[in-house]
Amino acid sequence: MNICGILVHAHPEGFGAVRERLLAISGVEVHGVSEEGRAVVTLEEDDEDRMAESMMAIQTLEGVLSASLIYHHREDDNEAI
Repeated sequence: MNICGILVHAHPEGFGAVRERLLAISGVEVHGVSEEGRAVVTLEEDDEDRMAESMMAIQTLEGVLSASLIYHHREDDNEAI
């Protein structure tokens, strides 16, 4: 399991549409949206290739100005929680 924390910045007036596009990506949750158009996004994915594809999808979404990886945690499936 991979868990990423991503800081997403978009124009505030268009953030509602950006939020909908973000939520359409599997494994994405949107948290803590600011009035300036910034949000903390978490992305959970088992497969590392799909994780990379999802990160690229977020960075290239219409309306996204920037998306910065701020946290990454990888846990093997056989590790005890």
